[in-house]
Amino acid sequence: MADVQLSKSLSWLLRHNAHKLGLRLTSDGYVPVDTVIALNHPRFRKKGRPLYTTEDVVRVVENNNKQRFRLEMLVFDDESESVLCIRANQGHSLKGIESDELLTRLTDEVLSGSDLLIIHGTTRKAWEEHIRQEGLSRMKRNHIHFATGLPEKTGNDEGPRPISGMRSTSEIYIYIDGKKCAGDGVPFYRSDNGVILTAGVNEKGILPTSYFDKVVYAPSGKVLWGRGIEKKSNAC
Repeated sequence: MADVQLSKSLSWLLRHNAHKLGLRLTSDGYVPVDTVIALNHPRFRKKGRPLYTTEDVVRVVENNNKQRFRLEMLVFDDESESVLCIRANQGHSLKGIESDELLTRLTDEVLSGSDLLIIHGTTRKAWEEHIRQEGLSRMKRNHIHFATGLPEKTGNDEGPRPISGMRSTSEIYIYIDGKKCAGDGVPFYRSDNGVILTAGVNEKGILPTSYFDKVVYAPSGKVLWGRGIEKKSNAC
């Protein structure tokens, strides 16, 4: 349970709240681990003592099933020697994180290739209420997230096996037309943990429905929308 809480706190900090707590990150999202565990915040300190050690952070990073974080030995600020640093691999809403430094940009050849699946998982409610009319939005984050496959069934009561870039509880699968995206110059990236990301095509961070290849209702496998198929309101 402590490891789960630490993982959640690291995501909360490194993706969204580092600047609010006075931390300075590199342009690719790194901050020293020692600085993180020394934070004077209830998520990291209790009764004046740190809740976690460097060993705790290393263990959580190594055991995270979605590989949300990365550790590197880096020279930070004016330090003469390298120190252990950590970053979130994706999912940021922080400003100042540069996509081309944090992520690997996909070439047009890779993006338009038939081997690459680009799938966004969402809820039926989100599809019905706004996505089918407006497209996908990055909302408060820097990017829209996609997986390169679907959650695998485990054959037990634990539900589908998690896959980076998609919630295992997703009800709607939106497949993206990578070839059209490449042709129109829409930039896509891959994170260190295999998530595909794009900031969208305009300042609002929208990927319009014109870039959708097909939309599938996960429980039944029914195609709700595709080339030549009307964007239906009924997902059953």
